[in-house]
Amino acid sequence: MSPTDDVTNADLFLWALYELGGAHDFIDVEHVFLRSFELAPRRLSWRTRLDLPDYKKCSKGLRDAEARRPNLLLKTPDGFKRQLTVEGQEWVEKNEDRLRERLTSPQPIPEPRQRPRARELAALERSDVYRQWRDDGTVADQKWRMADLLRCAPDSPRQLWRDRLETLRASARAAGLTDITHFLDAVADEHSDWFSEGQE
Repeated sequence: MSPTDDVTNADLFLWALYELGGAHDFIDVEHVFLRSFELAPRRLSWRTRLDLPDYKKCSKGLRDAEARRPNLLLKTPDGFKRQLTVEGQEWVEKNEDRLRERLTSPQPIPEPRQRPRARELAALERSDVYRQWRDDGTVADQKWRMADLLRCAPDSPRQLWRDRLETLRASARAAGLTDITHFLDAVADEHSDWFSEGQE
C-alpha cells in the first residue's frame, strides 16, 4: 500500500495551502497545485511524464475540498485564490500528525512563519466598535458601523458580509488574536440576520 493511499486529493490541497501560508493569506490556487504535486508527484503527474504536474488531477483536490468540506475554504471574488477559514485551520491542526507522517520526507515541512498582522485586523483593533465590546461586552447595533469595519456597504449582499467576516475571523485566529476572534463571533451571533442565508 502506498503511504498516501489514505490521503485524498482534498487533503493534499488543504495541507499544501496551509504550508504556503493559507492560514494567514489568500494563496493563488496554481501555487497550491504545484505544492500538492511536490508532495505527491506520482499521484498528480502526467501518466507518461512523472516529472510534470497534471493540472486536472491537481485541480481535483480543490474541487473535492470545496464539494466535501465547503466551510474550510474562503475564495477571492475572481476565484483564483483560497484561504483557510477558522474551521479549515482547525481541520489541518487536527489532521497535522497524520498528514505529516504520510506526506513528508525525513526533513519535516516547516511551519509557516508568523506574518505581521493584516492591516484590517490592526484597524479593527483600533475601532470604536471593538473597543466598546472589549470594555463592556456590547456589540454595536448600528449596521453602518459594522459595514465600515468590514469594508462593505450596509446594503451589500449577505454573502459579501459573510465573506468579509469569515476572512477577518480566519486572519485573527491565524494571528493568535483570541479577543478579536471572540468579538467577531459575538458580532455574528448578535446580528445573525446580517449574515444568514435566505434572508435577502
